[in-house]
Amino acid sequence: MEENTRHLIETALPEKHTWPGRPTVADLAPLPGCPAVYLFVDDAGAPLQLLTTQQLKRAAISRLSEPEQTRRGRVDLAEIARGIRWRRVYSSFEARYGYYQLARLMLPGRYRKELSFGPAWFLHIDWTARVPEPRVTEQIWRLPGDFIGPWPTRTACRQALEGLWDLFDLCRHPVEVRKSPHGQACAYADMGRCDAPCADSAILGAYIERVRAALRFASGEIDSWIAGAGDSMRRAAGEQQFELAGKLKSQLEFARLWKERWGPIVRPDQQLSYVLAVPATRRKAWKLYLFRRGYLVEGPLLSRRKAPTEAPAWLTEQLKRSPDEASDLLGNADSVNEIRMVQTWLVAHFLRHKESRDAVTARLEHDRPPANLAEMLAEPDS
Repeated sequence: MEENTRHLIETALPEKHTWPGRPTVADLAPLPGCPAVYLFVDDAGAPLQLLTTQQLKRAAISRLSEPEQTRRGRVDLAEIARGIRWRRVYSSFEARYGYYQLARLMLPGRYRKELSFGPAWFLHIDWTARVPEPRVTEQIWRLPGDFIGPWPTRTACRQALEGLWDLFDLCRHPVEVRKSPHGQACAYADMGRCDAPCADSAILGAYIERVRAALRFASGEIDSWIAGAGDSMRRAAGEQQFELAGKLKSQLEFARLWKERWGPIVRPDQQLSYVLAVPATRRKAWKLYLFRRGYLVEGPLLSRRKAPTEAPAWLTEQLKRSPDEASDLLGNADSVNEIRMVQTWLVAHFLRHKESRDAVTARLEHDRPPANLAEMLAEPDS
C-alpha cells in the first residue's frame, strides 16, 4: 500500500489499540463500546478488514474469538490481527459515509461491491446527441446532459420513462430514430400514435420539442400539463371523439399518479442540494452535512442547544465557496464525477431510509441557506 494511502487511512481512523499476540478478552477490554467505523490491522499496521458496528468492543471480541467450527475455511483473523484502528460515529449515515470513503481508498477497483447502499436511478437526456432521448441510468454526473431523480427504484424510474413515452408520444425504439431518415417505422406510427421521425428527418425538430416538453413535465411542470390535458379531454368528449377522450383520461390518471407519488421526491439535477442535520446516537446533538450536486461536505457535531445559532453560521460560510472548492475531492474529472455519483447514491439512500425520519433535511434554493433552519433545529421545548 502506498505511504500516502496509509497516511489517509490513519488520519481517517485516528484511534488505535494494539496487542502482542492472539488477543484475549482482556486485551480487548480497553476498547470503547461506541458506534464506529473500524479496521483490523496486522503487526506492520497493514489493513486486514474494514467494518462498521454499533458497539466496538463487543464487535471486536466477537470477531476475534470466533470458534474454529464457525469459520468454515475462512482465515483465522485472530492469528494475524495485532491491532485495531477506529473512528467514533454518531449515526448510521456517518458510518456508511466513513466506510465508503475508506473502502474507496483501500479497494479502488471494487469498492462499490462492498457498500451497503446501491445505485440511485435517474432519467437522463443528453442534449448533445443528434436525437436526444430520455433514458434510465444510475450514472449521474458521469454523462453529459440533464438528470431528473432520484427515483426510489429502477423499476419506478422505468415506469416513469414509459409514462413519458405515452404522454408525449415519444419513440419506443430510439435506435430507429437515430437512423433517421432511414429508420424503420413501427406499429405506433401505423396506429397514428407517432409521426415517425425515424423515417422523416424533416420532423425531427418537432420530435425534439416533444422531448423538451417531457423534460419540463418531469422537472415539475405537471399542473399546467394536467390543466391543458383536462381541457382537451372535455373538448374531445364534447365533439364525441370518445377514443381520444379515453386516451386523455388515461394519461391524466397517470399524470396525477406521477404528481402524488414522484412529484415530491424527484428534482432536476441542478436542484439536488440539501443541508442535512442527522441526530447523533446517544447524544442530544446534530451532525451537519452539506450536499450540493454530488459534492458532500461533513460538518460539525453541534449540541441541540447550540445548533439553532451555530448551524446557520456554518452553512452560510460553506455556501460562500463553490461546491468543488468546499469539497476535498481530488483527481481528474472522471474520478471526481464518479465520487459525486456514488455520494449522490449515498444521500438518495439516506433520504428514503427510515433514518431520515428523525433528521432535518432542508432543500437549498439557489444555494441559499433555508430561512427557517434555526427553527427546524430548535428543541421542541425551547
